[in-house]
Amino acid sequence: MFIDEAEVTLIAGRGGDGRTSFLPGYKVIPDGGNGGRGGSIYAVASSDLTLLSQFTGNKKIKASDGKNGNRLKRTGKIGQNITIVLPIGSILTEKNTNEVIELNTLNQKVLIGKGGLGGKGTWDLRTTSFREKFKAEEGHPGEKKEFKIEVKLIADVGLIGLPNAGKSSLLNTLTRAHAKVASYPFTTLEPNLGVMDGKIIVDIPGLIEGASEGKGLGIKSLKHIEKVNLIIHCISGESENLEKDYDVIRGELGKFNLSLTEKPEIILLTKSDLLHPQELERKRKKLEKFGKVLMVSIHDLQSIQRLKNCIRGN
Repeated sequence: MFIDEAEVTLIAGRGGDGRTSFLPGYKVIPDGGNGGRGGSIYAVASSDLTLLSQFTGNKKIKASDGKNGNRLKRTGKIGQNITIVLPIGSILTEKNTNEVIELNTLNQKVLIGKGGLGGKGTWDLRTTSFREKFKAEEGHPGEKKEFKIEVKLIADVGLIGLPNAGKSSLLNTLTRAHAKVASYPFTTLEPNLGVMDGKIIVDIPGLIEGASEGKGLGIKSLKHIEKVNLIIHCISGESENLEKDYDVIRGELGKFNLSLTEKPEIILLTKSDLLHPQELERKRKKLEKFGKVLMVSIHDLQSIQRLKNCIRGN
């Protein structure tokens, strides 16, 4: 299941205490070792978009503590590090400091919680004025951070439009993905991904008027468009009001983030096989005032090929 938001508390390991000890038979010659460093926490980016589901029942992750120092100047064992694997496109925001960490590159690895230093033992704390009652240091606590994790998909092409505009069927045809399709609105409740000639295409759940204010699937859908390079705006050939359909989606994009309206766009008149050629041409001309228009049907391989060539050229 695709989950695009999660909250988690991360606690890096505490450093071990330094050792207070002296050589056997000597009260002023120290031999106490340092405590081991606490385990740190790292995040690494993966192509698996389902990874936030690991936090559904586990809201806290803790690295192991370092071990205390030993006699004969021996340092305690270092705490084991933890690596959390997150979807590429993850944005981690620390709730108390507003620190932001982004994972935008596959296999990118980032330190997100530093383990505490081990306390110094009596050997490292020795001085010329060393006294018999001198005590070693305690270990230092590891970092504790509360993160909100949000995934914004990183794709080359985004398929957008009103519900039931044919986006999922188109994705399946272009990429051989297996997105659920049906003849009713809101079939797509989460983004679907496919790959065509190395380009990642994402099918965004259908938008409705008021999406920028949270209506329908709203902001959860709109945020996934922010990182695409090309928008393919799907408008159903069955629509009775093409201009309104176009304006609704463009208006919601602008309200959510004005920069979305500046992205390259292809207007796609879908389900062209359901229209008489004269009606299809009439509808195409209506949309031409907004930009480049392609007509496509998943049952017309030539129209699919023209769309593929257009995607390759962007």
